[in-house]
Amino acid sequence: MKSHLKLAMLALAAMGVSGLATGSAHAECKNLAAVGTGLTQDIAKFMADAGLKNIREDRGYKPGGAISYKCTPGAIAIDCSARQRVCK
Repeated sequence: MKSHLKLAMLALAAMGVSGLATGSAHAECKNLAAVGTGLTQDIAKFMADAGLKNIREDRGYKPGGAISYKCTPGAIAIDCSARQRVCK
């Protein structure tokens, strides 16, 4: 449950940050980000991917680039942030 709350909070933060990206003349492109937490790095990446996919689909964007990850170990779990460029 804690990971779901953290994912939801980061998703909201990513929505605010994504509005800062600039777009091109032909397509509206932005950078989106989400964070996932898990006991293993694979689970944390999976959760971050799920958050990123939810934000992307809810806003009607298509993937415009590869997903990049940054993972940091915590006391109990691992946090991974996922970033991706998306376009309409």
